[in-house]
Amino acid sequence: MDLALKKIELINWLTRQDEAMVEKIDDLRKSSMESAYHSRMGEKLESKLKRSEADIESGRTHSQEDMETYFESKFNQ
Repeated sequence: MDLALKKIELINWLTRQDEAMVEKIDDLRKSSMESAYHSRMGEKLESKLKRSEADIESGRTHSQEDMETYFESKFNQ
């Protein structure tokens, strides 16, 4: 059986399921997506994300306007 046919059969089956079953399947889908995301993200990127979130929480940020002004002054000399 090819993949397209399996997908169609799964969709048809889902239309006959109750809300509880659909929720379980949706939870499985979300878990699978999160797992795939974390495995691709890697520790280095995750570390940068945590550091960025800490910077935001402690106010170590600059506005878009400030950044544009800074770079315009550097490149328009």
